[in-house]
Amino acid sequence: MTTHWASRIEGWMREQFPRHPHIYFGVGGTTLLSEAFQQQPRSTVVLPAFICPNISTAAVTAGKRVIHVDAARHTQLPDPAQLDTCLASLDESDTVLLIDHSFGYPFANLPALRRRFPKLLIVEDYARALGLKLGGTSPGASADLILFSMYKTTSGSSNGAMLLSTIPLRIEEGPRLVPTVRERVATIPPLKYAYHLMQRFRSSDLQSRVGDGQATFPQWKPEHGLPNELCCARFFAELTRTETRGPERRAIAEELTANLTKSGIDCIQATEGHQSAGNFVSVRLGRPHSRDLVLSKLSKKGLFVGRTWDIIPMHFRAFDNTFPYGYANSKCLAEQMIHIRLALFSSAAQRRSLVDELRELTQNTAPIPEEESVASFS
Repeated sequence: MTTHWASRIEGWMREQFPRHPHIYFGVGGTTLLSEAFQQQPRSTVVLPAFICPNISTAAVTAGKRVIHVDAARHTQLPDPAQLDTCLASLDESDTVLLIDHSFGYPFANLPALRRRFPKLLIVEDYARALGLKLGGTSPGASADLILFSMYKTTSGSSNGAMLLSTIPLRIEEGPRLVPTVRERVATIPPLKYAYHLMQRFRSSDLQSRVGDGQATFPQWKPEHGLPNELCCARFFAELTRTETRGPERRAIAEELTANLTKSGIDCIQATEGHQSAGNFVSVRLGRPHSRDLVLSKLSKKGLFVGRTWDIIPMHFRAFDNTFPYGYANSKCLAEQMIHIRLALFSSAAQRRSLVDELRELTQNTAPIPEEESVASFS
């Protein structure tokens, strides 16, 4: 049964994405993608190598051949030349392409790929990219399916996803979740402050989660259910603020990026002519400084920065045969990237403190040079 806030979300989506009339809710996006993959007769799924490995596992579980395309280090997005060569070698009518706008940085080549390979089934992942601007092209215009997260950029929420589709799908719904205590109190300022203060004093040194590689696939299993009404309400509020607050978010992201760059820190830049979502600023830390050591020191000072995707498919030996171009750049990014969630740095004073601390922790650090692309596909 559709709830009040879910109905309002549906209405907003139908207005913004009239080409995608079929709308499905779930607890997590990977389960929704898994069910969509299973219902597609296409045999191959092409996706970024710098991505959550659970998505790759979901494609394998659906019985698909998986191909990972290495990233470009200066964008953390799939290398365009490699991706074009890969797709040209495949039967486009038998191929699914999944593209994410990594941490809200736009993958500008998507409209060109749609024109060059019109028979592809394209999945566009907007998990952290709500509000980005793809030049003069509307978001989702090149996609057959669009995945939204209801929690990865929404304060206080911890579940919820939506899949928009041009074609009908059979999606198992499951029970509606009940809001947790953490979700109920997460946006109350005094409690939020107390939580962050407790995090700061309990901080310990972060240990790398990267090992020598595991023989099996990641431990992922589908989780069926519907997002709770509180998360839906918060997500609808974020949708309605997208246009009004988007320019402000992007301005803050650009300001922080400029100040970090002036301090000699290597930041990901949005492709010229396009605008990031402004939810994150992604930073590359070069040798010899340890990313996890930097994050540990920042956390102890109350500056909470993430290391999302430090585990990617190449860290699992079960995916060894899925990287026709290698994975050097994606491995580097997974082990060197930090991602600054701007919702945690809303004040100029917080951002200045972060810039000062990062400058001190990373001084005399040179960025790691770009790897040369592998020319052939095997």
